[in-house]
Amino acid sequence: MQHYATTRTIDAPRSDTWAVLSDLNGWADHAPNLRKTEVVAGSQQGAVRRCYNNAGKGWTETCTIWQPGRRYVMDVDTSDYPYPLSVMRGTFDVDDAGKGSIIRLRFDYKVKGGPAGRVLGMLMRPVFARTCKRLLDSLEEAAVAHATRGPGGVATETIA
Repeated sequence: MQHYATTRTIDAPRSDTWAVLSDLNGWADHAPNLRKTEVVAGSQQGAVRRCYNNAGKGWTETCTIWQPGRRYVMDVDTSDYPYPLSVMRGTFDVDDAGKGSIIRLRFDYKVKGGPAGRVLGMLMRPVFARTCKRLLDSLEEAAVAHATRGPGGVATETIA
């Protein structure tokens, strides 16, 4: 099994970062490789999400771990996955980092094809890196906006 992991410290409290990170329906708003995501059954642990890439190919993911405010894991059903992987699992977590938070993304995967697949897996790392950078850029922007403007992007004001 191979893996790719990355982290980002952002200037938004954990609660605001979690609100963005845990929006399973909203992932296509942040992931550059996705056109659409929708939860088709359940919520939190046990949620089933249907994802569609930019070419319109779809697959199903199931949330196998849900720790509110902290972490969740999505296991991909690779039977109809449009990429040459026999295993794909994403772990998404957030923790406190001073007044901000830190996002950790980890993808565990197994490329089909034996030894040649392992080489392909190594070649996939730069693609993971580019995709995750763009994903983290978007998640950071949304979490900071959530923290400064409130849920739904509405500016919050206190009138004395």
